[in-house]
Amino acid sequence: MIQQRTLIGGSGQPPAGPATSAGHILQLLRSSPDGYSRADLLDITGMARSTLYERLDALFAAGLVYESTPLRSQRGRPPRALRFDDRGKLVLAIEIGHTHASIHLLSLGRDIVASARLPIEISLSQEGVAGSVIEESLRLLDGRQPVGAGVGLPAPVDPLHRLGLERTVLAHWDLQRLQEVMEARLDCPVLLENDARSMAVGEVREPLESLVAVKVSTGVGSGIIVRGALVRGAHGAAGDIGHVRIPEAAGRRCRCGRDGCLAAAASGRALLAEPGLAGYGTLRQLVDACGSDPAVRSAVTEAGRVLGRALAATVGTLNPGRIAVGGLVGVLPDFLRACRQQILDDAFEPSLVDLEVVSADSRTATAVGLCKLVEESLYAPERVEQLLAQRAG
Repeated sequence: MIQQRTLIGGSGQPPAGPATSAGHILQLLRSSPDGYSRADLLDITGMARSTLYERLDALFAAGLVYESTPLRSQRGRPPRALRFDDRGKLVLAIEIGHTHASIHLLSLGRDIVASARLPIEISLSQEGVAGSVIEESLRLLDGRQPVGAGVGLPAPVDPLHRLGLERTVLAHWDLQRLQEVMEARLDCPVLLENDARSMAVGEVREPLESLVAVKVSTGVGSGIIVRGALVRGAHGAAGDIGHVRIPEAAGRRCRCGRDGCLAAAASGRALLAEPGLAGYGTLRQLVDACGSDPAVRSAVTEAGRVLGRALAATVGTLNPGRIAVGGLVGVLPDFLRACRQQILDDAFEPSLVDLEVVSADSRTATAVGLCKLVEESLYAPERVEQLLAQRAG
């Protein structure tokens, strides 16, 4: 079973302190797209030549490292770059939503190789939904074998499966069983993660960036990145702002069963429940009408304001450099504009310096984030050491 990690794909810099194990050497090579020469590695790690070469030999034998092009021109034979061998390795990224699932096959370089989308109904049985998603994933793979799969879910995800899902849309699911079934059917390690947190990881532009990614679709969720680190919280519920009670939602019933949640006033489900918008059967239909129906536009704008009021507290608490708003509703210009303005009106000025409130890349951010998280888990130093020990044994 894949080992869970609390950090996204590293800082982009060599790991802190000396890298002394084969796993840390691989982490070092993964941190540099251009790779390092053997001489570079000797200087960085301070290891004895014989020890370094022994560990590199093990990484070569495991197919984790390869020799690339020469690093630079010089007299004599130029040193060749050693690089993490990501060639031909694929990751399956699956985003399970309330009404559809998006499936992408990506290279470790984050390029999307193939994609599929299928309708689902999250309220149906776990076996039925997971079975459909797995079958579509196998069809998309078409015989190709991924090194791992990441699954984004619209609920808090505790890596150790201790967090109850009773008040979530997945109350009838068993995540540990889901992981086991998917690993068996897909024949690869599977990582489960919250969809908004995965989107946040995919939105990261700089190694030490701090940002908040908010997904507003049928529900509302967010992911938090602080100086490059993904914040999951004590039990995987960090960023679950959709179920914070707010005055504007007083008396409105949330899908979780409580009254007054943010999602009861600022989500796609809340918009569909508006009396004047009852004629729209699906969220897609409502979203498509935003440009032509004044009633939809007004409701979307108000929902954006409500979210902005809630996010103003987040801005004051975390002081992010960017807020990326995605999801079917979140990317609507009227929603985003109202959300941005409300944050600027409500948040304390020092926390607003250089703050960007922008549209997220909803088409690919979650898939890219899942790919990053799978890679970080698969090639974590301790996991690499376990793999090499198994090969040696």
